[in-house]
This record gives sequence, C-alpha cells and structure tokens, in this order.
Amino acid sequence: MIREVEEEQRLLRLRSMALRVGVVLAVVLVVAGIAGGVWGWQQHRLHVAQAEASDRYFEAMHLLVGPDGTTPATAEDRQKAEGLFAELARSAPQGIRSYAAMYLAELKAQDHDGQAALKLWQQVAEDAASDSSLRMMAQYCLLNARMGAAPKDELRRGYQALVQQGGSWTPLAKEGLAVLDLTADSTQADHVEARRLLLEVQASPDSTDELRQRAGMLLQTLGEAG
Repeated sequence: MIREVEEEQRLLRLRSMALRVGVVLAVVLVVAGIAGGVWGWQQHRLHVAQAEASDRYFEAMHLLVGPDGTTPATAEDRQKAEGLFAELARSAPQGIRSYAAMYLAELKAQDHDGQAALKLWQQVAEDAASDSSLRMMAQYCLLNARMGAAPKDELRRGYQALVQQGGSWTPLAKEGLAVLDLTADSTQADHVEARRLLLEVQASPDSTDELRQRAGMLLQTLGEAG
C-alpha cells in the first residue's frame, strides 16, 4: 500500500513538472513568435523607408539637372533640392542619409557656406555606420577645406591616417601631404619629402590623369620635371 502511494505521488510530481515545462515552452514559443513578428515588421518598415528615401534622393538630383538632364537648375529648384537633401541627411535610413549629406555638403560649398559644408562632412566622417569609402571621402574633404586654416600638424595627421587606410584615397592624401611640405615656411627637408610623395602619386595605379598632372606641376615648382 505504501509503495502504491509513493508511486502515485511520484507520478503526480512528474505530471506537475511536465505541466510546468509545457507552460514554459508555450510562453517561450509565444515570445519567440512575437519577437519574430516584430523583427519582420521592423525589416519591412526599414525597406519601405529606404525605398521612400531613395525616391526623394533621386527627386532632389533631378531638380538639380532639369528635365533633360543637362539644364542648369533654377534658383527655386535648387532650393527645393537642398531642402530634400537636408531632410534626408537628418532622418533617412543609413546609406541614403550619408549620400544626401555628402551631396548637400557639396552644394553648400558651392554656395560659399563653408561652415555648413564642414558640419555635414564631419557628420559623415564620424558616422561609424556610414560606408567606409564615404567616410574617407568626407575626411578628405574636411582636410582640404581646412587647408591653410587648421594647424599643419593636425592636417598632416589627418592625411597620414588616410594613407594608412590605403585604397584609392592614398594618392590624394599623399598630394595633401606634399602640399603641406610646400608652404612658405617649409624647409629643404620638407621639399625632399614632397618630391618623394609626388613621384609616388605619379607612379600610383590609383592616380587619375588629372592627379598625375597636378603632381607634375608641383614637381616643377621644385625644379623637377615630372
């Protein structure tokens, strides 16, 4: 009789445990289902937002080139385009946001609004989620825009950082370093370093023809034909 009671109690405990496990599993499945649904909805919203932002980006670009793709934009269309780019640079999903900021920075630079351009380039350069090529472009634009205004040592560190990252921006960064070595207060040693850098720019397969020509012109200022 005692064994039968003990066995019945054991079975009751097993049933109770199984019931608790079943409840926990059910809760886990429900939570997982909710999480999966939320993730799916978030992805859907992201895709929709990206598509909408992309449409607005190209709308802004079309405003700048006119209906036939070559007509200069009117002042009104340019203002509308800048407004669209500004909105996208503030709130568009990543990717479109950085491209819009870079395009707007170029427009601001053309409008001689250097401070606004600097802010936008800084925004992209500091955004870790931005495409690495865009970040490097923004860093390069920042350095060039501050040439003659920022301390030489600060500019030199910036160009050297671009050189260390490698890629297609290396020749442009080396050109920037050479220009720093050719300022009015530069020494003969600086000129030797500038010549070395410019010859590397000319020899680099990543250099454009225009960049090689500029390097050649700078070499001529050193009395060395490129």
